Amino acid sequence: MTTENGKTASHTSSEPAQSQPAPSGPPQVTEAVAFAIGAAGWIVPGLGHALQKMWGRALGCFLTVAALVFLGVGMRGNLFNSDGGDAFATLGYVADLGTGSFYFAARALQTGGSDVAHAEGDYGTRFLAAAGVLNLLAALHAYEAARGRKA
Repeated sequence: MTTENGKTASHTSSEPAQSQPAPSGPPQVTEAVAFAIGAAGWIVPGLGHALQKMWGRALGCFLTVAALVFLGVGMRGNLFNSDGGDAFATLGYVADLGTGSFYFAARALQTGGSDVAHAEGDYGTRFLAAAGVLNLLAALHAYEAARGRKA
């Protein structure tokens, strides 16, 4: 079969056109696996990113959360517990628990109790809460990245 300019066509209308296989993107992860990656990132800061081979983010999350927790404990910040009497104590507990396994390490390291009567202890309390919120955000990012969403 020839075309208008005199060249022959590569295939005739009787031959089926061969379709190219669709390029494969990143492997799709099930919702349960994405949830497990997010939970792992909450329990051990940075682990959710490490499981996805995001080494820089994993190391950054781990070191930042660890530094904030150990600074907060060193400054004798208040670690909230589950028997808080009001809404602020409950929010503080959720923020502190957001550090995952570092919460229990901080409990073990804080033998002298908190000292929020001084500014140093008050700043330590804020560092502990910031570490928890940062780790929760990092775990959420690991979950969303595992689902394939650009986060």
